[in-house]
Amino acid sequence: MISKLRSIYREITAAPAGERFHRYHQRRKGRVGRWHVVVYGGTGLLLAILGFLLSLPPLMPGFLLWLPGLALIASQFGCVARALDHGECLMRKAYRRIRGQSGVT
Repeated sequence: MISKLRSIYREITAAPAGERFHRYHQRRKGRVGRWHVVVYGGTGLLLAILGFLLSLPPLMPGFLLWLPGLALIASQFGCVARALDHGECLMRKAYRRIRGQSGVT
């Protein structure tokens, strides 16, 4: 499972920002059966929920679980993939704006 997550990570990060998850979804689309959708979607949902719950206490790195969970969900559902791409663009824009206002380089 860890090697699979690593390969998914490499494949997603190779694409340009704002298109990563949708491109990954398009590559996987049609190559998997219904059971793969259930297993990957369920595993992704479980990782995302578990990661969110682990993020609630201070100093717990729950995002290490919910990010791969969202990636697994996005690999199966195009609407989630597009939402993650859009969210990535918004987060990058907000980061640039905050970074520019604080004077930090």
